[in-house]
Amino acid sequence: MPVIATRSRRRNAIAGGSMEAAAELGVLFGCHSGVCGKCATRVLSGLNNLSPPTEPETAMGLDAGCRLMCQCRINKGTVKLDLD
Repeated sequence: MPVIATRSRRRNAIAGGSMEAAAELGVLFGCHSGVCGKCATRVLSGLNNLSPPTEPETAMGLDAGCRLMCQCRINKGTVKLDLD
């Protein structure tokens, strides 16, 4: 089962599912459509366990290693986020 984690907390996620479980870890969500950037989060490890960046993420020009949590899906493994 995929896992979303921070340095101190973990939550199980559904394979192929959205990163909504990240909200339980403290990720703030706004528009849920990749426009506002409120959920931009640095991924510390497991970036390759996420779906490829979407067009809104690419257009936003995020720093390397950052993803919009509203736009990505967790496919497998553990994804560790920089929230702590």
